[in-house]
Amino acid sequence: MSAPVLARLRALLSAEAGLAFDESRDPALSAVLARRVAATGSSDATSYLRTVAGPAGAEELQRLLDEATIQETFFHRGEPQIAALRTRILPELLRRASDAGRDLVVWSAGCSTGEEAYTLAMLAAEVRAAHRLSARVSVLGTDVSTAALEVARAGVYRGRTVELAEPAAVARWMEPTADGARRVRPEVAASVRFARHNLVRDPLPLPAGTVDLVVCRHVTIYFAAPTTRSVVGSFAVALAPASWLMLGPTESLWQVSDAFTLEAVGRAFAYRSVAAGGLSRAPRVLPAPASPAARPAGTGARRGQAPSTPAAVPAPAATLARAQAAFDAGDYPSAAAGARAALAGDGELVGAWVLAGLVALNAGDAPAAVTALSKALYLAPQDGYARFLSAVALSRCGRHRQAAAAFGAAAAAIPALPAADLARMLDGAPVAELVQWCLEQADESTMAAQQVERAGRAS
Repeated sequence: MSAPVLARLRALLSAEAGLAFDESRDPALSAVLARRVAATGSSDATSYLRTVAGPAGAEELQRLLDEATIQETFFHRGEPQIAALRTRILPELLRRASDAGRDLVVWSAGCSTGEEAYTLAMLAAEVRAAHRLSARVSVLGTDVSTAALEVARAGVYRGRTVELAEPAAVARWMEPTADGARRVRPEVAASVRFARHNLVRDPLPLPAGTVDLVVCRHVTIYFAAPTTRSVVGSFAVALAPASWLMLGPTESLWQVSDAFTLEAVGRAFAYRSVAAGGLSRAPRVLPAPASPAARPAGTGARRGQAPSTPAAVPAPAATLARAQAAFDAGDYPSAAAGARAALAGDGELVGAWVLAGLVALNAGDAPAAVTALSKALYLAPQDGYARFLSAVALSRCGRHRQAAAAFGAAAAAIPALPAADLARMLDGAPVAELVQWCLEQADESTMAAQQVERAGRAS
C-alpha cells in the first residue's frame, strides 16, 4: 500500500475510534487493508476507503475496526495491579457499597475479548466472600470491536489466555468444556454484561456519577493526547467522588486531567476521583529533572565537564534553569522555548535535551520525546533519568521491543541517580520500588512486542 493510502487509513481510524497508529504499524495495517479490499471486491484501496468513510460503509467500517485493533489479553494480567484490586481497592469499594445497600458498579472500558471484565468479577466475588460483605457486583465490559465482544459473551477460552491466569482462580471460577477449553462459571457470568461502545464517539454507557471503578488498561496508549483527555474526562463524569480509575502501568494522567489524584497501592498506582474543587491539576508522574547544579557531570552540563558553580553559571545553563522553573509552574510552552534557547547556546547541554523530551512527553508528542532523549543519551549514556523517560516515550510510540530494553537499562541505572532526581521521580518512591516497576514494564513491553509480532504474522 502506498504511503498516502496508509495515511488516509490512519486518519480514518483516528477519526472513528481515536486510534493513533504511527508508521511502525504500517505493515500490519497494510495487510489488514489488503484483506478487506479483497473481501469486499473493491477495485482498489482508495475506492474501498472512500466507501467505508461514506454513509453506506458503517458495517464494513466495523469489520475494519475489528481487524485493525489488537484483541489479545489474558486473565489476571499485571500482578501488581491485580494485588492492588484484591487487597485495597475492591475491599474498600465493596464495603462502601454494602454500607449503602447497593451494588458495586465496575466499568471495564476497552475490555477486548472479556478476560479483564471476568477477572474483575472473579476478584470481587472473592473479596466479597472473604470480607463477608453484602454488596453484589455489576461489571459492564465495553469495546469498539463487535468480534471481540462475541468472544466475551461466549465466555469460553483456551490456550495462553487461560494458561497465564492464576491456577486457583481457574479452578474456582471456570469449568472445563468437552473440547478442552474453559468456560466462565454461571455465577461469574451472571454479574458481567457486555456492550459495544466507542470511547471517542458514544455517550456514557452508564449514568453519570454512578460508577465505583473504571478499569481501562492498555487502551489510551493508542490514543493521541487530545483524545485521551476527552476519554478521561468521560471517566471523571461517570465516576462517583472518591472512586477509582485504573490505567495500564505505562499510562499516565500527567497534565491530562485535574479530576484525579495518583495513589500508590502496593507496587501499583491508581487514580482516585476528586470532588469538585479538590485539585487544581493532576499530580506529577513524570517530574522535571533536578536543577543543573544538582545533576552530575555530563547530565546538566556539557558532556565531560563538571557543572558550573552558582557564581559562574554560563548563559545556556541559566536559560535551562529558567526553563525548568517554567515547567515546574506548568508553563510548558515557555519550558519548551527555554530548552530550545539553551540548546541554541550549547548543543551538548544534556539537561536541556532531557527537559525537551519531558515537555514533548507531557504534550503527547512521544516521537519528539524519543528524538530529544536519544540525543541526551548519546551525550550521557549512563543517565538513568533520561533512560527512564526514554523507555516511557518508546512505549507510548508502540516501539515495544526497544522500550523493553530501555526499561531494563533504566532499572540498572536508576540506583546511581543523584538523590535530587530520585526524590522527584514518582513522588519520591523508594529506589527498590522504582527499579521493580521498571522491570515489570520491561516484561509488559516484551509481551506487547510479542503480541504485535503475532498479529503481524497472522496478517
